[in-house]
Amino acid sequence: MKRNEIDSQLTWDLRFLFEHQEAFEVQFAQAQKEIGLLQASLSSLADDRASFISFMEHQETLERYLDNLISYAKMSSDVDPENMQNQENLARSYTLYQQVNQALSNMPLLLIQNREQIEQWLLEDDCQDFRYPMEEVFRTIPHRLNEEQEALLAQAGELIRNPQETFESFRLQFEPVLVNGKEEFLNEGTYQQFLKNRDPRVRKEAFEHFFTAYKTYQNVFMNLLSGHAKGQIFEAGLRNFSNALEASLFEDGVDRSLFDKVLFMANEKYIDGIHRYFAVRKQVSGLAVQHVYDIQIPLVDAVDITYSIDESFDILKHALAPLGEDYVQLLDQAREERWIDFLPCAGKQGGAYSGGTYDSRPYVLTNFTNDYPSLSTLAHELGHSMHSWYSRHHNRPMLSQYTIFVAEVASTVNEILLNRYLLDHSDSEEEKAYLLSNLLNQLVGTLYRQPMYAEFEKQLYAMLENKEAVSSQKLTSLYMELSRRYYGDAVEVDDLQRYHCYYIPHFYFNFYVYKYTLGMSVALSFAKKILAGDTKEYLKFLTKGGSESPLDELIHAGVDPRVDSVYDDAFTFFEKTLDEFSELMKVKR
Repeated sequence: MKRNEIDSQLTWDLRFLFEHQEAFEVQFAQAQKEIGLLQASLSSLADDRASFISFMEHQETLERYLDNLISYAKMSSDVDPENMQNQENLARSYTLYQQVNQALSNMPLLLIQNREQIEQWLLEDDCQDFRYPMEEVFRTIPHRLNEEQEALLAQAGELIRNPQETFESFRLQFEPVLVNGKEEFLNEGTYQQFLKNRDPRVRKEAFEHFFTAYKTYQNVFMNLLSGHAKGQIFEAGLRNFSNALEASLFEDGVDRSLFDKVLFMANEKYIDGIHRYFAVRKQVSGLAVQHVYDIQIPLVDAVDITYSIDESFDILKHALAPLGEDYVQLLDQAREERWIDFLPCAGKQGGAYSGGTYDSRPYVLTNFTNDYPSLSTLAHELGHSMHSWYSRHHNRPMLSQYTIFVAEVASTVNEILLNRYLLDHSDSEEEKAYLLSNLLNQLVGTLYRQPMYAEFEKQLYAMLENKEAVSSQKLTSLYMELSRRYYGDAVEVDDLQRYHCYYIPHFYFNFYVYKYTLGMSVALSFAKKILAGDTKEYLKFLTKGGSESPLDELIHAGVDPRVDSVYDDAFTFFEKTLDEFSELMKVKR
């Protein structure tokens, strides 16, 4: 389907950002003017309170303009990449962003140099909005370099990012897969579909062809992965952190004990849960031997239920009704104001995301195909968008952006509420089994798989920080050891699985993956409260944005991720869900 063939009501309306190209150009020029104003006022930002306030407000305005320009250009390109104006807008916006980073690279140092005076101003009412942003700047003092060193490190940033950028641009070629006597194209997208094929020969061939290509280029990927890690270690050392993990955790204001707790819960305390899950999979699938390429076979065939867009919104309004009338009304508003770009079409980016800016609607891109995964994805992305809506409507721009640390909470809460609603309103055991199998897949991916990845990442960095020689053989052997521990006795871990470590893009985001487990555990705690009628603290959490530390946002909302019970409850929920599924499928214990 071509984009111009889609009903406009099913596409997003980006005019909430810019009415036309001329409006984009006006704001682009305004942003360039703000850069000049900020550069000119850097040396005088602490002359007096009025100068400080003016500087902070102009910085906020510039960031607002940049967000608008980049978001508009990217979203336009994502649905119409052949439009050269969209591509030009995107390139110009990113260039402008780099100019801003260079022009204001010494701003944090100037603020720190004037800390004593600024802290006095922060006691005044007209500066109260700047308190948390300044606390975050001053918190970095032990890890700041001098002006010359900061400038050099900013330039080195391009080199540090090079492994990640190379990884993202590297495109492997794979041998095709023979399906029903016909060669089918294999790439990162089709690979997952082949693994769901009921023919074991198709699954095996897809797995072997896919990871043979990674094996061929294993030394390239080893150098990219270790190169990325070395870059993070280099920067962490320069900034006076003891290691890269400490530097990563510092950004979220948490310590090592939280990271270790998440890994302990999944990889040790509750590891029997994932082993039992794979044993259930093996029994339900009827396999004498279950290989790693067999674990994505659907446990339950997709039920013959389709959801139109109208039906999906009707379901979502009922499923999310516990969150209150205001929340449900926003779902109607999302339809009426065209926040959502629904349908797949030629050239459109795959997958889904929530976007938008402080000045626009919280847009959603999705590729809706009328099935349960489409409905669940819609619930997920609307969770992000509602979080953004509440954050932006309760905070000024500089305090409205929540961090990745809490980003997956609201989206996951929506998915859990949807799944629970459909289970409670289904009279079909087949449908219930299908819904539970999807929920189990989600729980496995977030509660168990990510901590296994995090353990690999932790050990990789430890090797490099201890100056150990790292080879592909060493890395892939470590990954095989962790994989065998993760899958347990019910899964045969084939040798090519060792190259799976080169396939994971998350390893280029520096100790990010444990946050999935944390987010799911926190979301389950919130969902439990919401279904019991306690929504006040959760709805308040949605309004926090970036007005305080992400850890404090959760603690003040009544869910402290540092407490064991949050994870005990999450893994117990997984076990109960597995019990419920096993009973429906008549699995023998």
